[in-house]
Amino acid sequence: MVYHRIAFFIVFQFLVFQAFSQHHHEKNNPDRPLRVEISVTSDNETHRVIPCGPDGILLFFRSQESFDEANTKWYFSYYNQNLEQVWVKSYPIPKGLDIRDFQSRPDTVTLLYCTSGKTKDRENSFQILRIDCKHAMFLKNSGNYPLDGEISFFGVQKEWAWIGINSKGEAGKIIQLDLNKGQLKNIVLGEGNQIVLRYMKPDSSAQFVTAIVSRFLTKKTSEHYLVHYDTTGKISYEVLLSSQQNDHDLNRFQIARTPDGSDLLFGSYTQGGSGNSGKNKFPDESTGFFSSRIQNKSQKEIKYFNFLEFKNANILLSEKDILSLKKKALKKNKSLGEYSVDFSLIIHDPITWKNQLILIGEVISPQYHTENFTEFDYYGRPYTNSYSVFDGYRFVNAIVAGFDLSGNLLWDNAMEIRNIISFERLPKLIPYFSGDDLILCYSGDGKIATKIIRMGEVIEKLDFSPNELSDPEDKLINESKSKLFYWYDNYFISSGYQEIKNIALVGNNKRLVFFFNKLRFEK
Repeated sequence: MVYHRIAFFIVFQFLVFQAFSQHHHEKNNPDRPLRVEISVTSDNETHRVIPCGPDGILLFFRSQESFDEANTKWYFSYYNQNLEQVWVKSYPIPKGLDIRDFQSRPDTVTLLYCTSGKTKDRENSFQILRIDCKHAMFLKNSGNYPLDGEISFFGVQKEWAWIGINSKGEAGKIIQLDLNKGQLKNIVLGEGNQIVLRYMKPDSSAQFVTAIVSRFLTKKTSEHYLVHYDTTGKISYEVLLSSQQNDHDLNRFQIARTPDGSDLLFGSYTQGGSGNSGKNKFPDESTGFFSSRIQNKSQKEIKYFNFLEFKNANILLSEKDILSLKKKALKKNKSLGEYSVDFSLIIHDPITWKNQLILIGEVISPQYHTENFTEFDYYGRPYTNSYSVFDGYRFVNAIVAGFDLSGNLLWDNAMEIRNIISFERLPKLIPYFSGDDLILCYSGDGKIATKIIRMGEVIEKLDFSPNELSDPEDKLINESKSKLFYWYDNYFISSGYQEIKNIALVGNNKRLVFFFNKLRFEK
């Protein structure tokens, strides 16, 4: 018992994210963080960084410069491990296109641009830009997707790219593109106009793409299929998926490939038997996780894991709420799993680790504020009107669960997420494995948050380390659009927009910048 206390104390004391010394600003000062700052006019600009393996980092953004009447200059810069700029180039991107998604592999980054806003010009409505970072080479492919289409998924493997499209009033489709030959094929998901693509991921062999396709039977009921399409667009096999319980509706999907070549289906479900939310929409809120094995082209038993029954449910809900539900269940002679407190989730891809599959879901909640304004009636009398303004999604918690290769729940845990609001429904939490430990971390508010768990047991509680600024006299006023990326070994990159004040400077002592720092994890 004493040994565990001492070990816990040592881990707690030495768990830090350390910033490196800043090379390009203060080469002779090793106490400065290794950090790049770029002056900006607002945090609505398009700066992004993408790790490109251990050799470097790609930075890119849309400039205010026109290449010609049809194109805008986007600037791309490549930095080495010491955040020294290796090269910088501009490249023309059509003015109607904006960055939608990306795929990163060592030395190569593939960017997907698509039309933004309600534009009617659909000539070359998407562009795929491949960047060989080592040699500063750019290759592009262009194409079109339906006028009312929405890009839902993007995947790249070897010389192939796949774009998943959902369209109003039409069956969804997958655009398959041979990047070397420029040949494009449309894979229509089925007959009828009520077919939606729910999940899509190409296999690492690039021989087929796996999809989850949902077909509406009525406005409130649907059926789901797991489908494998080969590179000719033909279906190699499909499996009808069943919830196997009438009051359980599947609403989020992920797929993991097991060592024996079968598929393990993961996701979240809604409990209550209400079916879809109506008008051909799927329920957004989730009651818990589910798993189901797909073997020999058939679905095996499906297993449900209600969040209320998780050991760490007290992190997701207050103890008062859980106690109230337990009393309610006991009074009605029911189990706690027959109740639900639903969450809106962003689910990560499953992670294979030490003969386990790790599933992470981030709980989000839409946030609004009310604005009031005064108007006057016909007689000139003032009255107040108010309306709600959407501020973005507040990230609240992360739910983490470990499963064996048969889909049985081994352990669970959760992590609080503080002070993050984003318009993007994209994951914020970064999982990192060190020995037997799973480190959960995110960036926000000028800090790096970390928590260490081991098979569901907490080794290090939620802790925060400062994300160092360039100068000791710098004071952070505000940070937005924070991101944290795993880079290589035990190194990370944090980025975002910061408003900084330095009272030691005379005159212009405030600055707004886009930044990225190199961080090292130690314990």
